[in-house]
Amino acid sequence: MSEICNLIIIGGGASGLAAAVTAISLGVEKIAVLERLPRTGKKILATGNGRCNLSHQNISAPDYQGSYDVTGILQEFGSAEAFFESLGLYCRTDEQGRIYPYSMSANAVLDALRLHCSGVPEFCNEQAVNLFRKNRIWHILTESGTEYLSRFVIVSTGGTVQPKFGTDGTAFRLLENLNIPVIQGRPILCPLLSDKNILRSLKGLRVKGSVSLYHKNQIIRTESGEIQFTEQALSGICIFNLSSYLKYQFSGCQISVNLFPELELPEVIARLYSCQAVRCGASCEDMLSGLMQKPLARTVLKQIRIRADMPCSQLSDLQIRHLAGICHDFRFPVLGTVKEQAQASAGGVSGKALDKQLQVKACPGLYVTGEAVDVHAPCGGYQLHWAWASGYTAGKAVAESLGI
Repeated sequence: MSEICNLIIIGGGASGLAAAVTAISLGVEKIAVLERLPRTGKKILATGNGRCNLSHQNISAPDYQGSYDVTGILQEFGSAEAFFESLGLYCRTDEQGRIYPYSMSANAVLDALRLHCSGVPEFCNEQAVNLFRKNRIWHILTESGTEYLSRFVIVSTGGTVQPKFGTDGTAFRLLENLNIPVIQGRPILCPLLSDKNILRSLKGLRVKGSVSLYHKNQIIRTESGEIQFTEQALSGICIFNLSSYLKYQFSGCQISVNLFPELELPEVIARLYSCQAVRCGASCEDMLSGLMQKPLARTVLKQIRIRADMPCSQLSDLQIRHLAGICHDFRFPVLGTVKEQAQASAGGVSGKALDKQLQVKACPGLYVTGEAVDVHAPCGGYQLHWAWASGYTAGKAVAESLGI
């Protein structure tokens, strides 16, 4: 492609399309999108179980982790609802504050973005393999042997997980070859592997409670919600959010499950004494059936070496207290992450390398957005909100640099 573009966006995902939409809205012409997959926006269609949880009602800078300060970008971008309403897409908010398209269909989100970009050529099945600047023009070489030229480039290639959506981390080589510092990626928002010997008997259970991440008995973070047990891992949104706080080493890390987060420990003890008195002729397993599902009751009893079939009347005061203790603090060792189920990744271009508009300080005209930046957040629309906001910022910056 011999024509020089004003802007080429590498990666046609959420942040890349948001950048294109913004640049077009501000009058930028000669824009192109390079996408390594057969079509753009594939990952958008899979988010929120096909409903696309595109933002959250209560978003602020402290919700985000990483080496880049997102405060200014979030403030300038404002509301994701307003952004999409400007594209003809209306939203609705659920009881938890999660924002969805009004139709509850991810297709509507992608349609809104692509309809606004209808005049922008999309070059799909094009994977960039080299990027360099010469005479103030950026050169992008692709796997097919094609060379693209542009005054400005936005890299919106995603993170290091979910290769089926085109985000496997290989695009970071383009930036590392330019000596741009990239923080090693790691999977987040995913189940956590634990002891199969404990989990085997809990497989398939879903329990309401709270979970806390500990490292060497120091509490790191607590989340609440539904905890799901699989044969090899702890899962559920609350677990996904804790996974973001794990670094590269899992040694010494534990998950504490509190089955009765609304009760203080003395209240749990009192409740157990009440169950023992009312069901004095029942087994320990049956005594607990009014408080928890039987597979969980059997597992809890096993952990403190109490037979499930033992008459509950034989429980000593010490055993009641031990039972209350494990109900309040059931420990599971963290043995790793289920990488294949990760919804996002931490890591990416170091915040120190970027200016307030996400331009690489050492490379004029080169911007990085979305998950390619070292920024990550919990489940609930926060990740996508960052994608829209960062794409908006970079698209606007390009328009300003072109004097539009």
